[in-house]
Parts: sequence; structure tokens; C-alpha cells
Amino acid sequence: MNLDEMKELAADTVEKARSLGADTAEVSLSDSREIEVSARKNRLETLTDSSSSGILITVSVDRRRTTVTSNELEPESIRALLSEALEICRFMSEDEFFGLPEAGELGYAAADLDIHDEAVAGMQADGMIRSALELERTACALDGRIIIDFAAVSNGAYREALANSIGFCEAFERTVCSIGLSCAVEDESPGGGNSGKKQSSYWISKATSLKSLESIEQVARAAVERTIRKLGAVKPKTCEAPVVFDPVTARGFLKHIAKAVNGGEIYRKSSFLVDMKGERIGSDLVNIYDDPLLPGRLGTRPFDLEGVRSRSTTVAEKGVLASYLMNSYQARKLGGRTTGNSGGSTNFYLAPGSSTPGSLVESIDEGLYLTTLIGPGANTATGDFSQGGQGIWISKGRLSHPVNEFTVAGTFQKILSGITMVADDIDWNKKVASPSFKVARMTISGT
Repeated sequence: MNLDEMKELAADTVEKARSLGADTAEVSLSDSREIEVSARKNRLETLTDSSSSGILITVSVDRRRTTVTSNELEPESIRALLSEALEICRFMSEDEFFGLPEAGELGYAAADLDIHDEAVAGMQADGMIRSALELERTACALDGRIIIDFAAVSNGAYREALANSIGFCEAFERTVCSIGLSCAVEDESPGGGNSGKKQSSYWISKATSLKSLESIEQVARAAVERTIRKLGAVKPKTCEAPVVFDPVTARGFLKHIAKAVNGGEIYRKSSFLVDMKGERIGSDLVNIYDDPLLPGRLGTRPFDLEGVRSRSTTVAEKGVLASYLMNSYQARKLGGRTTGNSGGSTNFYLAPGSSTPGSLVESIDEGLYLTTLIGPGANTATGDFSQGGQGIWISKGRLSHPVNEFTVAGTFQKILSGITMVADDIDWNKKVASPSFKVARMTISGT
């Protein structure tokens, strides 16, 4: 179906729901095609070409609501689905906070969002296979010790339409493409304690258009370098020291903050940021935004899952918590206004600073450059943070030697408050993005 056909079907389904007795109705349609290929040992290993479509319907009667889904889009199937949903409503509890968004909140953001690339939508598998094979060859040529786990290329084209019973009916399309490499190397470094073991790492570039993807050479080099630099790793001594989070680990840390500011976590009181709005949660360098209007980014969209017009939200400014991220239901529970975040955060990021990545390292006499976070231990309910890690030890302002098998620990607030430098190297390969940042002091548990 094209976008106009999807909008027509969504609107018709809303009308059917109303005619069958629904007080409110909300209908979401999705249509997608995804192609994924992977190569290994100079041959194609996997090829997947899949298409899917579906419908999600939420109806309410007397503030009793239910949601049903199906992949069947024939009129008879949709009518049966609506009848089922309305019958289920009879057995649901009344929820005083349920309701559609205010009509004035609805709309389609007028900005040029640049999230659809015809070159991605029209990509054929043969070209993707050539790219995956070239990626593998490029990585092997960079270092003969490299063992390829897989070289992968994927392309996806997605259409979404939404209609509700207060007159909203819009649709949009987006594309997502990626290229990634996972590789390993035998660690035969003397004295490193890892002789006979494999060190492994990866790199993935992901974007909404081919022009925004990193090149095959860049992806291969990043994956190989991140793998090779682990050779000879040792456990660091247990200590308290400055820690530099690289863009990958910084993003991993920030992902937990995105969860902690979600309105659902707040009204359920399962976040360390409950009742912290307007309070200081970090240093003056902590400026966090959620912005679905950034052109060409992975979280960009014209409206949220309720049809609320996209808008930028300042989450934290100069270390002060400015806003939670809420959909309409969460906003009513919390006595606020929707931020257009039905479906969660969008482009959630820590604003880049004025420092260079190198200057963060140069500012440290003895400390840690953190490149990997491993396992559980980040508890956004209590605010405790303790995760396994890998990285490179910093000595006299220079990267010295690789370290592994340690934990870094603190609390989210102490880490945020301890940020003393923020670099300008923000990495947009995910919806959550961050530049490198330096934390003045953390506990490092090793030997």
C-alpha cells in the first residue's frame, strides 16, 4: 500500500469502530520491507528479504480500553477484530486518566526531516552482497591476524499511518540502512594473562540514508582497531581515578538516563529522578535534549504514536532537570502536558562540548579510557551504577595499555555531577547519542 491508501484504510477503520459503539478509536498501520545480508570467508552466509504489514487498534467505551493487533488487513478481518476489541472492553477496568490527546496537540511537523532515501528503498540484494564481501576483504587487508565473525549490510523501508476519532489522519515513510563488521583476533601477547584467548569487537554505522553512512573503509578500520587494541589486556589495580567515557560507553550510560526520565517510570516511582524536576542532577556541562526534528537522524519523526506533533524537549539544562518525557496518559498521571513522546525517546543526546577527545585524555595523569560496558548493574530505580568494563589505561596524559576484567562504579547522580569535560565527537549511530565525557572520579575494581 502507498501512504494515501494506508491513510484511507486507517480513517475507514476509525469510522467502523465508531459505528460499532466505540467512544474513541485510534488506528495505526505499518508496512515494511527489510533486506539483510551477511558474508564470511569470502562468501555469502545469510540473505533475508522480508515484508510485513500490520494494524494496531485501540478502542474505548466508558473509559474502558483495549488494544488489539493483526496482520490481516481484509475488511472482514478488521471488522471481526473491532468486534473482538469492543467485547473485551466490557471486562476492562475504567481508567480515569485514559483519553486521546488534546486536539491542539495533534499535527504533522512541517520541517524537512530528511528520513527517506529512495536509494535505500530501492536497494537490491546483489549490491548489498558486494558491499558485505568488500567489507570483509577490506578488514582482512588491514591486518592479517583478523578473524571475521561476519560482515553485514541491511536496508529497510517503512511506512506508518495513524488515524483517530478526533480527526487526525497522517502518514509518513522512513528508511534505515546499516553496515557493520564483527571480528576477532587470537591474543598471544606475553604476560597479558589472555594467551590463547580471542579478543573481539565490532563497529556498525547506521543511518537513514546511504550518504550518511560511514564508508566501507571507515567501518572496517574502526572494527579492526577496536579489536587489535585489546591485545595484551591486564586487570587494572583497584583504585579511584578519573574516567573518560568514549562515545560508545557514553551512549550506553545515557541510554539509562533516557529510561529514567520516561514518564511511565516516574509515575510508577521506579526512577531515581522522581520528584527531581527543577533540581540539579549534574554539572553545568550536562545539557540533554530529546529532539525528533533533527534532519536525517534515526529517531526523527513528524509525530509520535498518538499523532502528537513532534517538538524538541530540553531534558536537562546546565545540570538542572527541566522535563520528563511523557505521552498523554503519563502527562495526565503526572499533572503535566505531553512532550510528544508516545513510543519513548527520539533523538536523545548529550550536547557536545568544546573540548577535543584528545584533550580529555591529556588532562589525566592516571586514569581510565572506557571503551566497553558489560552486563547488568545499572539500576535506574535506585540510581546505583556498577558495570563490567574494558578500556585503555591512561598514564601521564597518554593512552598506555589495554585493561579488562574490572568494574566501574558510582551512582548516576555522582557521575553526572562529576562530568568536568565534554568533547565534540558526538556519535549518531543510534537514537541515543553522546560525545566523550570525563568524570572526575569513579571507583575502579580490578586486582
